[in-house]
Amino acid sequence: MPPREQAREELRQKIIAGARALLSEIESAEFSMRALAAKAGVAHMTPYNVFGSKQAVLLAVLDADMAEFARAVQERHVADPLAELYEVVGLCAEFWFSDPLFYKTLYRELLDLKGTPHQALATPLRDGFWRQLTHALADRGHLQTFVAEAPLAMNLRRITLQAISVWIARDLSKREVEAELGYSISLALLGVTVPASSSRVLTRLMNYQAILVEAGARDG
Repeated sequence: MPPREQAREELRQKIIAGARALLSEIESAEFSMRALAAKAGVAHMTPYNVFGSKQAVLLAVLDADMAEFARAVQERHVADPLAELYEVVGLCAEFWFSDPLFYKTLYRELLDLKGTPHQALATPLRDGFWRQLTHALADRGHLQTFVAEAPLAMNLRRITLQAISVWIARDLSKREVEAELGYSISLALLGVTVPASSSRVLTRLMNYQAILVEAGARDG
């Protein structure tokens, strides 16, 4: 990489690291490009010059986190795609609760007031992760032949974002967040998996449902 490009990439990574640190310390309303510049130790216009907008910075932070998440999934070495999908469910909860303020602040910034995901959240890295999962499900014979992989991948991604929105809005435990996500994903898979796989999905669904029913009874 030419020195000029390398210097720009180093500056870009410095700003992303600063944004990650800032999001772990403050509430959504306090995140600004000026605060980011101060945290990253750069001139106040530098984040704009490098990224162009606050949303672009936040999406870069999300991409970096998504890459880390994908590596964590790979390190689990789960051979069966259906089992891997449920590993993803559990890993989502692990990641989110490892730094709740960071994830809640990040997604508050990236979701509009109605809780609807911005279209920008479907950029290739994030969309590609779910496409790989659904392709593996189809390739290993878990999905019925009529199922189109791309719409299913999009639906699973939306379900995950919805689970984050519920977590932001309500004071859920890690166990409840995992159940919320796992239950919704199981419902989505139940009608599109082959009989042998759908029986496994149903077992998962019933386990998640029991947790949600218990939580609902406790909350009145």
